[in-house]
Amino acid sequence: MKFTKTLSLALAAVLAAASLSACSGSTSSTGSSDASSAAPAENSAAENSSSDASDADSAPAYSPENPVTVKIGLTGNIYEDIWDPIAERLADEGIILEYEQFTNFSIPNNALNSGEIDMNAFQHHAYFENDTKTNGYDLTAIGDTYIVAMNIYSHKVDNIEDALNSTEKIKVAVPNDATNEGRALKLLEQAGFFTIDPNAGASPEISDITEYKTEIEFVEVDANLVFSVLDDVTIAVINGNYALDSGLTADDAIFKETKYDDNSYYCLIAVRSEDADNAVYKRIVEEYQTQATIDIFNTTFAGFFVPAWTL
Repeated sequence: MKFTKTLSLALAAVLAAASLSACSGSTSSTGSSDASSAAPAENSAAENSSSDASDADSAPAYSPENPVTVKIGLTGNIYEDIWDPIAERLADEGIILEYEQFTNFSIPNNALNSGEIDMNAFQHHAYFENDTKTNGYDLTAIGDTYIVAMNIYSHKVDNIEDALNSTEKIKVAVPNDATNEGRALKLLEQAGFFTIDPNAGASPEISDITEYKTEIEFVEVDANLVFSVLDDVTIAVINGNYALDSGLTADDAIFKETKYDDNSYYCLIAVRSEDADNAVYKRIVEEYQTQATIDIFNTTFAGFFVPAWTL
């Protein structure tokens, strides 16, 4: 697939983090690029969309003749494949998207909070809540984007029932960092392998398992290396980006992640809290959350990206 290598390298820095992780793609040099062709001189969305314009009964304070520019922070060129079609459609209405790429995941929220950009789309709720609280940022999530699915794969059994009904100890490979391992354990619980203490929270540990349905030996490796041990274990829980990079498809999984206890791993679009009702920003979210975007998830990203706003 055209963007497979880029996607894996991109998400590795975040999904393999030891604590909270952000949603991300291929990293690139910090810089900005217009998402559309040359347009008339524009004002910023904050300047051109007043509180009156955010009212449902007010006409938008932008048009092809009076466009507004919105700077959006991303952490990978790969995501321009999602945003480019959105930008083209919005440009026809007078909303010009300009990308600002960041290589360091700690920067986009700071840049948004300080006014260097108008919105960003690179992180999930767990990361967002921790980062804004830790740094005192006054930011608000105004729309969900996607979640990168984590599924169960095997080269040893044809279906999940064969693993569940094994009379011998099975080897189960999981990512070894706190966030991804906790997510993997919750997926294995959904599949029926064991029960986790309900008080363990969103990121349980192996020690939080209270009852096993079958005997398990866990093989804990870095998230980006789980695929490499697939032939040596009974089943493996693999992040979607690494599965994609390894040539797997969502349909190859013997058990798919479809249930989420909360929105912790939903990626999002964030703005400054004072702009949460900005009509331009709401319109951008509306245009993102369309079937056209879902089609890109299913083609360019091989079905590993699940539209979070539909869950």
